[in-house]
Amino acid sequence: MQSRNHLTLYKTTGYDGFTNQEPALPLLVVDAHCGRRTMRSSTVHGMPDRAQGGFALALVLLALLGLSALATAGYLRSNTDYRINQNHRASMKAFYVADAARSHYMGRGKLRDDTVTYSYMDGTARVWVDTLLAVDDSSTLYRLNTVALHTSPEGGQANRRASSIVLHKAAAISVNAAVTAIGGLIKNGTAGTVDGDDAAPANSCPVAQSENVAGLEVPPAGFTQPSAGKGANVWGAGFDGNPGIDSTSTDTQLLTSLGINWQSILDGSFAEADYTVSQDGYPSFVTDVDTDEWPMIFIDSPSFAVDDAFSGRGTLIFEGTAIFNGDFRWEGVILVGNEFVSNGSQDIDGAVVAGLNLDLGVIPQPVDLGNGTWSINYHSCNVLNALTGRGAQHLARDLLATTRLRAF
Repeated sequence: MQSRNHLTLYKTTGYDGFTNQEPALPLLVVDAHCGRRTMRSSTVHGMPDRAQGGFALALVLLALLGLSALATAGYLRSNTDYRINQNHRASMKAFYVADAARSHYMGRGKLRDDTVTYSYMDGTARVWVDTLLAVDDSSTLYRLNTVALHTSPEGGQANRRASSIVLHKAAAISVNAAVTAIGGLIKNGTAGTVDGDDAAPANSCPVAQSENVAGLEVPPAGFTQPSAGKGANVWGAGFDGNPGIDSTSTDTQLLTSLGINWQSILDGSFAEADYTVSQDGYPSFVTDVDTDEWPMIFIDSPSFAVDDAFSGRGTLIFEGTAIFNGDFRWEGVILVGNEFVSNGSQDIDGAVVAGLNLDLGVIPQPVDLGNGTWSINYHSCNVLNALTGRGAQHLARDLLATTRLRAF
C-alpha cells in the first residue's frame, strides 16, 4: 500500500472515448517525512503508445487505397468517355458520307440497276436501289440503299447504313422537235441551223437513232423570216428534220402534246431542282457537278442571260425569258417560260421548248433567233439522260439507319 506521505502528479487525457490518467513526466515522488526523492517509471492506464502508432499506419494505408481506387475509376471513366466520343464522331462522319452519296446519286437524275460507289475525304459509300412496287404504268416505288464506311485516323472503322423510300415517276415530257416555240419564232438572216435528225451516235444509248423529229415546231403562221425577204409561213433555210418545220398544231395543241405540267415544274412538285439560282447560285460544272451527273437547274428570274461560263448539261429551266449569248453550250433539255433570244454561236445538243407560260394563261412572245452561227440539234441520248429519273422524289428518309462500329 502506498504511503500517504507520497504525492504523485498525473495528467488526464482522452483516448478513443475513454478517460485515462497517465503521468505527464517521469514521476517525482517526495517522501514527506524523509525528504527523499525517487524516480518512478510512468504507467499508461489504457492503450500503449506502440498500439497507437500501428493504428495510424493502418488508417493512412486505408486512405491511400481509397484514393488509388478513386483515381483508377476516374481514369477508366475518362477513357471510356473518350472512346464513346470517338465512336460518335466516327458514326456521324459515316452518316454524312452516306447522306452525301445518297444526294449525289439522286442528283444524277438516274435510277440504275447497278451499284455506284462514291469516294469522299471522310470515307466511301455504295448506293443501289431495290424495286418495291409498280404503283402504276408511270410510277414505281424503290428503296434507295446506302452503305458508308469511315476509317478514323486514330484507327478503327465505322459503318453506316441508311435507306430511303423513293417514288419514281417516269418523265411524261414528249420531245417532238429540236425546237418547239409555242409562241412562234422569228428568224433573222440565214445563218445557223436547227436540225431534228438524231445526232446521237448509233448504240450510244437505248433510244439512239430510233426516231428523227421535226427541226422546228410552231403553231400555224408562227414562223417568220423577215430579214430574208420572206413573210410568215415561208420555210427558211437552215431547218432540217422530219419535217424541217412543223406548223400543223395550235399553240394549245403543242402544249398538250408535250405533256408538260409547267406549274408542277415551277413549284417543284414534279421534281425538285438540284440548284435554284436565287438560293444556291449557278453551279460550276468543273467543281460542283460530277461528270456523270445531269442536274436540274432552275433559274427563277423574269429574264436571265447565259454565255459560255454557264455551259453544261442536264435540264435547264428558265422561269421567264432566256437570253443566249456568246459561245454558250448545252447538252440536254432547255425549258423556257417565255421566249428565248439567241445571238452568237451557241451549240445546243438535245431539245429546246419555249412559251410554256401559256400553261399559266400567259401569251408567250415569239422566239428570236438572231444573226449568228448557232446550232440546235436534236440528240436523243442527251434528252434521255436529262429527263431520266427527274420524277424521283424521297417519300421517307432514314427509314432504316444503323451504325456498326469497330473498336478504336
